[in-house]
Amino acid sequence: MKPFDTHYHDRRVGRRLRMGCRAKMKSLHTGETHYGECVDLSVDGMAIRCMYVPQHGERLEVVVIVPGVGNMPMKPLEAVVEVRRCNEVERGRLYEIGTRILDRKP
Repeated sequence: MKPFDTHYHDRRVGRRLRMGCRAKMKSLHTGETHYGECVDLSVDGMAIRCMYVPQHGERLEVVVIVPGVGNMPMKPLEAVVEVRRCNEVERGRLYEIGTRILDRKP
């Protein structure tokens, strides 16, 4: 069987970390703010689950609240991302947005 003969073939090369962290997204297209959960993160992208359905190619400012380690709070991850996909997870209620990271704030 060839790799692309399967129903779904993951072509991403980068290693992904499972997250489960709160995320805030602001659409650079509409200015609207939406909240969700960052479910995984890689060097060049992230997946966010939320009730918002963005347009393909839409750019979002994302802030991911990373849990602290012990008593040390962690700095939030801030990035500008571009929407590459949006899949329905729960019919009409929950969607998973796959993004490509364009820029990270230091």
